[in-house]
Amino acid sequence: MPELPEVATFRKYLENHAIGRQIASVEVKDSRIVHGLPASELEKKLAGRKLISTRQHGKYLFAETDGAGWLIMHFGMTGYFKYFENSEDDPQYDRLLIRFSGGGFLSYVNQRMLGWVGLTGDPDELIAYRGLGRSAEDRRFGYREFRKIFSGRKSEIKSALMNQGLIAGIGNIYSDEILFQARIHPKRRANDLTEKELKSIFNNMKEVLRTATDRNADYGDLPEKYLLRERRKGAKCPVCETRLETAKVGGRTAYFCSKCQKGSEQ
Repeated sequence: MPELPEVATFRKYLENHAIGRQIASVEVKDSRIVHGLPASELEKKLAGRKLISTRQHGKYLFAETDGAGWLIMHFGMTGYFKYFENSEDDPQYDRLLIRFSGGGFLSYVNQRMLGWVGLTGDPDELIAYRGLGRSAEDRRFGYREFRKIFSGRKSEIKSALMNQGLIAGIGNIYSDEILFQARIHPKRRANDLTEKELKSIFNNMKEVLRTATDRNADYGDLPEKYLLRERRKGAKCPVCETRLETAKVGGRTAYFCSKCQKGSEQ
């Protein structure tokens, strides 16, 4: 599933190809992808508008229009954008197609239909309605707030990091990298972590997300000592070359190094 760095990459893509351009028409190719209003109403409201700015909150991307509010985009498991010049290049699984005045198309592609689009007058209202926590990349989100969120929680630290109601934007993939860089076992209980360990998780959260975003969420372009370059069955730890292990945490499969990452599975 696209996580915060992937959505940040989608944001840059949208800004490069769509911001400042006028929408000639919108075609919803599968109405199931539209939430909160009829597909025909979404098409009507966006036609003739310009996309003028973007905003991200965790795994959600918002595009502001010049009169129709904000277009909401959630990408689910398989969503992404595709810009193209010729209509015959429209990709398979295109669920929403934007045609721009002056030429060019932007499609919202989503094979498994787990994402969605909609409109809101205020992104903050949508964020509150969905019960989302602070976006992990928010510059205003500091260690003091992070510590308050996690201190005393009995859940496993990986599950806590993936809880969108606590922090928005981190999923199964980047929670593994954050904990690997902090050298913390994914099944450690949050309330068992020391102040030093909590601070390490926070600092590495910021660093990992910033690094992945700067490198367009390309795992192969991440630093050599990053777990995501090797995160697969049978692979070895990029630091000590111990064989990576897996464990179920919060219903998801965690990859970790039992030698490098402190803690137990208690």
